[in-house]
Amino acid sequence: MVIEEESSKIWRVLEVSYPSVFQNLALEEALTRSRMLPTFRPIVRLWRNPPSVIVGRFQNVGAEVDVELCEQNDIAIARRFTGGGSVFHDMGNLNLTLVTGHPEGITLGQLHEKNASIILDLLARLGSEGVLVRPNSIHVGGRKISGAAATLGQRFALWHASILISTDVLMLQRVLAPSQVIRETRSIRSNWHPVTTLAEVLHRSVDLEHVQRTLLQSCRSALDAKLERSELLEDEKQYSKFLYERKYASQDWNLHGNWKSEELEGKCSEAHTTIAV
Repeated sequence: MVIEEESSKIWRVLEVSYPSVFQNLALEEALTRSRMLPTFRPIVRLWRNPPSVIVGRFQNVGAEVDVELCEQNDIAIARRFTGGGSVFHDMGNLNLTLVTGHPEGITLGQLHEKNASIILDLLARLGSEGVLVRPNSIHVGGRKISGAAATLGQRFALWHASILISTDVLMLQRVLAPSQVIRETRSIRSNWHPVTTLAEVLHRSVDLEHVQRTLLQSCRSALDAKLERSELLEDEKQYSKFLYERKYASQDWNLHGNWKSEELEGKCSEAHTTIAV
């Protein structure tokens, strides 16, 4: 995404967070599909989740998550539409999403490497030094502080990353404890790494709003583009609502990865939306 053909465009900045992880993930997919709209412009989204565990598209919840502990602590379990491993989010976690057209000839590995430069620049601006651990993690002092996932379609690319600012690391380790156990399974397993937070590496409390402002500076520099704050478009709101109701609010999707795409296609047709499933 950090490529020449996108650099002259004006990127929309969306600072949109819902109180539900399921709504937030529905919006992620809706923004990706919005690439099909004739009015599409590249998107930078900054957002946060309430306490939740998000598993990758092709993961087995039971192999990655302590479900009972999540239930005891009102921690939601959700499934995203991108691959990769499981992550723990809370309000001390900042998420960055980039949505654009599919850069011709780019691979997932190249996409991760290019966009990781944003997080590395953020850390440098805040007084720390990170390193990219391929394919999609950033470490500080040997500990993971950020991880990313991505998807490439014929006409779109989405890359999203989480940054541990002041995350409850102990709870993260507890709810994701099963992901550290080696077991035979056909599903994708998480690559476990010791973690740290920005507050820990800087040895001080961190103002989240300051981090967000600095992150936008890093985006502006890496993308070499103008950033313009924006609101959600009506089509994006509608499609996000459809996805939430038909997919992300479903335990069949979140716990087992099952959903009926034809229902979404039919519902979108009824609403005369121009976004393709």
